[in-house]
Amino acid sequence: MRRIWLLLIFAAALALWLWRPPIGTVAENDNGEANHSAAPGYVASGAELIDTNADGQPEFRMVAEHIEQPWPAADVELTSPRFSYAGETEWTLTAERGVLAQATEQVFLTGDVLATAARTGQPPWQIRTYSLDADLLHQQLDTKADVAMVWGRNRLWAAGMHADIKTDRLQLTSPIYGEFTHR
Repeated sequence: MRRIWLLLIFAAALALWLWRPPIGTVAENDNGEANHSAAPGYVASGAELIDTNADGQPEFRMVAEHIEQPWPAADVELTSPRFSYAGETEWTLTAERGVLAQATEQVFLTGDVLATAARTGQPPWQIRTYSLDADLLHQQLDTKADVAMVWGRNRLWAAGMHADIKTDRLQLTSPIYGEFTHR
């Protein structure tokens, strides 16, 4: 009789072990939402990511003080990100924080955002704003926030901006106020 009980307990334990969800799956909580605590994410400090074009040449670089992705499908949170686009005009974007939405290949930058566009032989453009959305795939920058643009001793202020990095086109999207100086 004792053997039968041990065999039943062993069979029940084996059935429970085989019935458990596979490792790496995401369980649901009581509300039917995904409980991501079971799936590991990652954290990196001082990381650099480089995206290359079809020829293997660097298209953009991203360096961040701190990168964190809480679970595999989550957006990536960035601390002090710096993006650089190589091309005829070199664009550099910096901010206090950023969120990289992997599904859409977009970066949402916030907090003291500075976009610098440098072209050989010309003074660089410096564009300051509080928030900026960067579409990495289409290489476009957009904001509806207030923008202050400086190049040389000239200054412009507007609310909203669209920049197409591929075509070197910058458009301020509201009435523009400015100061221009003669050299």
